[in-house]
Amino acid sequence: MGLYHHFNSIKSEEGVNTVSTMNHSLFRIQQQRLFQLAKAKRISALELQSTVEQLCEAMSEMIQCERVSVWIFDQERPALTAVNIFNGSHSKGAVLHKEDFPAYFSLLQGTRVLSICDVSTDQRVEELYPHYFREAGNIKSMIDAPIVMANGVIGVICCETSKQIEWGKLDESLAGSFADLIAFLFDSIQQQELEQKLEHLAYYDPLTGLPNLNLFYKEAAHRMERLSPCVCYIEIDQLHQMIDALGYDSGDLIVKKIADRFSRLLKEGEFLAKADQAHFIFFTDRKNIEERIHQIQFLLTTPFKVNNFDVAASFSFGISQTGCSAKELLQTAQIALNKGKEKTSRNGLTYFTGEMKDSSRDHFEIEMNLRKGLELNQFILYYQPQINTSSGEITGFEALVRWNHPEIGLVAPDVFIPLAESTGFIVPLGEWIIEESIQKISELQRTGMKDAMISVNISPRQFIHENLPDMILRTLKLHEVSPDKLCLEITESVAMEENSLVIERLNLFSKKGIRLSIDDFGTGFSAFVYLQDYPVNEIKVDREFIRLLTKNKKSEALVKTIIDLAENLELSVIAEGVESFEQLTLLKSLGCDCFQGYLIGRPMPAEELDEWVREFSFDL
Repeated sequence: MGLYHHFNSIKSEEGVNTVSTMNHSLFRIQQQRLFQLAKAKRISALELQSTVEQLCEAMSEMIQCERVSVWIFDQERPALTAVNIFNGSHSKGAVLHKEDFPAYFSLLQGTRVLSICDVSTDQRVEELYPHYFREAGNIKSMIDAPIVMANGVIGVICCETSKQIEWGKLDESLAGSFADLIAFLFDSIQQQELEQKLEHLAYYDPLTGLPNLNLFYKEAAHRMERLSPCVCYIEIDQLHQMIDALGYDSGDLIVKKIADRFSRLLKEGEFLAKADQAHFIFFTDRKNIEERIHQIQFLLTTPFKVNNFDVAASFSFGISQTGCSAKELLQTAQIALNKGKEKTSRNGLTYFTGEMKDSSRDHFEIEMNLRKGLELNQFILYYQPQINTSSGEITGFEALVRWNHPEIGLVAPDVFIPLAESTGFIVPLGEWIIEESIQKISELQRTGMKDAMISVNISPRQFIHENLPDMILRTLKLHEVSPDKLCLEITESVAMEENSLVIERLNLFSKKGIRLSIDDFGTGFSAFVYLQDYPVNEIKVDREFIRLLTKNKKSEALVKTIIDLAENLELSVIAEGVESFEQLTLLKSLGCDCFQGYLIGRPMPAEELDEWVREFSFDL
């Protein structure tokens, strides 16, 4: 039953002709039925127009006025646009501009119901008289009710008549209820649209429009019943390098163009999904799989334009035909891709084998052992001295973590740190390193080394972790250590990152008095001039430059350039990896402030360090 006929049935059931003659009890019954009807009917966006038309007809009948309209604020301009005007027939699209009726527009923002018996004498609508009212059919009386939603007034319903009527409270209440009903319908539409958007986001990638992992699992599970499945986990090779070369905004363009091209290559029964920025999932039949993949590789590598550059991307494939579920197929395809990447960074084509799963299990066991190692105190800190090149005095130490595994023995950081970084374990491990280092500073100060400083390497992941500043400041306070005795070493790539959080962190640590050092300086591609904008205190020259310092004039020139730059920017310089007096002599002549390396001392555990400090003497 349509809304119009439902209202008529209500009216006939109650035996009344107008709202004006209804008592409050009957009005409440009618009002409740009106909203029950609206709630029972789930209006779609396509049905909205016809529903509003039915409501306007019903309202016209109930309140006995010949013209009822619904107007909605235009988001693009300060205007009201008619969704529907009922005056015997239906029309829409008329526009009222705010610049023509500013007072009326303001009135709608603070009014529940605007009830006017004679529009020709009421100052509130004088700017509408006579032009609007004449064009609307010589209107004499009106009731307007703003349509209010959670985000404010979105429009207005207008009940107008060419007869002069003294509106009653029930007329006004019904107008307000009608406006609320319209608001309810629009809210219902918005909710449906939101639900549709959320559902789309749950199953589709917003950039490419491709299915995401959630839809992949559903589709793959369904298709596996009909064919012999094969899943390829595909990586766009060196995507981040391409973005660095072509500009930050190129990343989305590259991925979208590849996704569009790949989608056009799909055959019946094949399925493509997007895993993350650089990875796609390709589901197909294992029949003639190698030939099919080579065909796709060839067709995908045709150059395409991005920011006026010709881009020829390459792709690596991890291929799995092993697994009783979509999830297992994808996992084994990922393992295959990772194994292939260990051998070649481009154009890899790697099939999953059982041995790979064993290897991945070993990798997982190492990760679990890392976490267990921290709990069982298997990690220890080694300290390497840092010496002033002019005075020969100890200026500080660099803290270096080692893993004393009960079965393997001492594990070097270059073995386990990358794994800790990739798994997120670097955060709790890094906190332990900082806490141990600060405690060591306190111990050194109690033995008389009041100016001793300890440098700690901070990984990129740890540097931006939200808990890092509070943890450092809290630990410094606990051990009564001055902030300037702790130096945080970050890589050049992190320091030069144009990221608001990185810059905020650098400024915060500097403001608190904590020293900042750029480790392995000179190995990245950042412009030296950026250093003047960041609050760093020192530069550490990479050991590779020092290794070639006395053998290669280019290395000497580079080191001299770095030292001169630091001097101009009032930064100190530490040379890493100094192993000979010849290197030290040259560094001293170039103006290097400090050095560390096997010439003066290897990294050593805390108990050896204390004895080394007591016996230390060095004649430059």
